[in-house]
Amino acid sequence: MPDEGRDPGRSILFGRYQNPVLAAEAREMSMAFADFSYLRRLSGEQDPDRAWEGHFAHTQPQVRRVLDGLLATFPPEEQERAVALAGSVEAFVLPSAAVESRVFENPGEATGYLIGISPIAVQLTGEIAWGLNGAHPYMADALPTGWEAATMHAQESLALNINGYMRALEGAGDAPVPLGMLNLALADADGPGRWSHARGPRDFYDAAMTFALAHELAHIGNGDLLPAENRKATALLSERIAPLLRISAQENEELTADAATFTTCFNYLLGTWLLMNERPTGLLRALKRLQWKAQLSVTAWHSARRATEACEAYYSAIAILSDISFRRGDDDTASRLMTTATRVPFVQYYVQRMREEVLAPSYGPFMWTDEDVLYRKAHHSWRVYFLDALLPQTCRHQRPDLPDWLASLKTPGDLAKDPDVLAGVAAVWEEKIPDLEREMGADHSETLSARAHLARLRGEAQDFAGSMAVLEELLVDAERVAGADDRSTLGIRHNLACMRARSGDVAGAAAAFRELLADQERVFGPDDPEVLDTRYELAWLRGESGDAPAAAAAFVELSADYERALGPGHAATLATRNSLAHWRDRAGDAPGAAAASTEARTHQHPVLSPDHPDTLPAYEARLEEQERLLGAGHPDALTTRWFLAILRGRAGDAAGAAAAYAELLEHDLAPLAFDDVDLRILRDNADYWRGRAEGAEPAVE
Repeated sequence: MPDEGRDPGRSILFGRYQNPVLAAEAREMSMAFADFSYLRRLSGEQDPDRAWEGHFAHTQPQVRRVLDGLLATFPPEEQERAVALAGSVEAFVLPSAAVESRVFENPGEATGYLIGISPIAVQLTGEIAWGLNGAHPYMADALPTGWEAATMHAQESLALNINGYMRALEGAGDAPVPLGMLNLALADADGPGRWSHARGPRDFYDAAMTFALAHELAHIGNGDLLPAENRKATALLSERIAPLLRISAQENEELTADAATFTTCFNYLLGTWLLMNERPTGLLRALKRLQWKAQLSVTAWHSARRATEACEAYYSAIAILSDISFRRGDDDTASRLMTTATRVPFVQYYVQRMREEVLAPSYGPFMWTDEDVLYRKAHHSWRVYFLDALLPQTCRHQRPDLPDWLASLKTPGDLAKDPDVLAGVAAVWEEKIPDLEREMGADHSETLSARAHLARLRGEAQDFAGSMAVLEELLVDAERVAGADDRSTLGIRHNLACMRARSGDVAGAAAAFRELLADQERVFGPDDPEVLDTRYELAWLRGESGDAPAAAAAFVELSADYERALGPGHAATLATRNSLAHWRDRAGDAPGAAAASTEARTHQHPVLSPDHPDTLPAYEARLEEQERLLGAGHPDALTTRWFLAILRGRAGDAAGAAAAYAELLEHDLAPLAFDDVDLRILRDNADYWRGRAEGAEPAVE
């Protein structure tokens, strides 16, 4: 039994403001939501009262510590709001397998709100962020030889760990909820000097808890629980744009709250360091102040990464929980969670903008670098791989029916290509332009940029004539205001030529690009990226005119020039290699096309990302070494073979995937905690790929 004299909900930093009645009601609310079946599986404790008491005593100090830290790291101008929240908000971890956190307007005597945090969402968010951090080192080239094997092991461990959680959450059997990698790491997290601030497992868990808690605090602070006229926050998407993107007012509230959590998480992780490391003062402490400032910059960088990882991992967790809810038959929850999960690009854009425009000027350009972009690609690639490939193959409760909401679900990427949506967004921008002309002047740079954006939107909506009309008028004004040789003016000419090509006037577009190229080379020189972009368009139009070999030859030269000017991994270089592959294929050079495509993917995807062409050979070599050193039946070798089967299937090697599954089934898989249901899934997968290899049409994958 926990110490009954200790109050697990006691605030350390805001004790004088904390409302004891509200804290007591949080305890009562926790008890009301207790799921004793879940608590028994979690703790192994058979007595319901002891199981709940142990859960509350363990989790309440954690959630209160994070709530205290959040309030303490509010900006100075919001300290009054922090104090008010300390007395009007209490939080607790829901003692159940709830997949969603909730805010309750307190039903008892005290005025305020109670926040119930989903333990599963927090745990999965922390596990995924921790696992991906281990699977994709931030600075891989600085690690010792052999780190690739450790990366592969981390990927495998994360997959098996999440698979174990899914089993428990789907309610198969009465086994305890499994301990994950993050739980095990937390056991060692408090060792002296073991983990630096914002780098260790405690910080991953705290960031996940902070994300969940800050999201609900944002709802309270934004007034989302109040009548519409009393709400305070500006929505992430405007009221005119959101409906066009099929985002409801409630979904927009969720997006607004999620966007705010990145800044809140960053402030929490950095602010708690500042609370423990006061800036040295005094004339004789100049060196210590320099050391403090350097450490502050490093901690800020890691805090930004942890906050970004928590944000991205949260959406992966939500997608997994949506899948579990769907297979439980709870379509309403599944639909709500999947809708949230598909909105991640909006929040990712906000996070990137915050890091580039707010944190980088304050702390340094390292807040968002090319290394960050590569790291984010690795995370994104793994998330897609897990959700698209691993998750469907490890689900234990398949449902044959697909609800209407899943069949009609459109991601932001889908909507961004919808002509009707784009036409609606263009109409909104068209209405903005007269206001900009009146407020800022017709020749102001912001007004001219808005007109250029309107032209782009019309073009994307397939209204090429409308786009060209806007660009032709804009070109006259740009030449008058900025001059014919200004970069922006030449950019308008480039866009106008592109619209001509898209409208079907290939000859007119090619003539316009040739004239533009001569002027750009005269003004900028031959290696300017915009000169290379114009050469790209001319090479493509040469192929569209029917001369595929000439287009391929032009892209060979252009690819070398892009690589020399911008580097092998630049997006423009990769696009050029992909175009080279396309036109080589059209010219009948299949081997050359395959070589160009492989080269593009080599630089496009981080090493050992599932999409990288070297990943499959790396796993095959790993399996060979493991079987030689450990034996074919060793758990590590079996796990690698499981991964190899999935990777071969994804690469289109049906015979190789079938062979890997068949060989896997020859061994005892109990060390991987695979049971009869898992074995059935593996047999189904083996049959599926065997059928594909033999040319039959398989019934199920």
